[in-house]
Amino acid sequence: MHLLDIHSHILPAVDDGARDIKTSIELLKMMKNQGITDVIATPHFDASVHNIDDFHSVVASAKEELDREKTGLDLPDVLIGSEVFYFRGIGKSYGIKSLSLANSNYLLLELQNVPIDDFVIKDINGLVYDLGLTPIFAHIERYAGEKGFKKILDLISYGVCYAQVNAASVIEPPFKRTAYKLIKKGYVSFIATDSHSPLQRPPMMDKALEEIDKTFDRRTVNMFVENSEELYNKITNSEKNSGTVI
Repeated sequence: MHLLDIHSHILPAVDDGARDIKTSIELLKMMKNQGITDVIATPHFDASVHNIDDFHSVVASAKEELDREKTGLDLPDVLIGSEVFYFRGIGKSYGIKSLSLANSNYLLLELQNVPIDDFVIKDINGLVYDLGLTPIFAHIERYAGEKGFKKILDLISYGVCYAQVNAASVIEPPFKRTAYKLIKKGYVSFIATDSHSPLQRPPMMDKALEEIDKTFDRRTVNMFVENSEELYNKITNSEKNSGTVI
């Protein structure tokens, strides 16, 4: 069984996550103790700041360093993706496909502080129908206060997009109430750590699943675990087939 963490900032010195290789290894050890078998490193990509080729170069270098350091250690496998900040025109940006989760057709999309208007919905539809990508909204609980949030929920209801909630949001304020409401209504498919550091933003997957078990039931926990397993199988098969759309 694979318990996949689809959202983390564990690559050393790439973004606001792990500051060095020691921190990366410490985070992976914590994840291992929580039952996580595989993790996707998803450094922030901001098109207003990053050149996509330079971004890939920096990420590849950090991944190589991490692979060397974890050789011989019993730690979760690390795959590469990114957390892509939304920008106008993203639905027509073919280069975005190279930022998907492990070369699959799944894209972790960040919408925080974005007014959700018709342009955003058109762009998301472009990602889906023109680029063949399936967006997964990162920490969707943070967007609930945005105008137009219902449009995002409608896309999830239609089955063209998915949503992820942070493990910390299941456990503590300020987003706990919203996270539970979204889970209860069936809008959430994935729980992820969004881990940045062992102290300030640690992985909390085990505690989150325990809280979900208490608040809902074991079936809800199993649903998240099974979704994780299914996504792992899809993205690893896609990675082996080098870009094959599932």
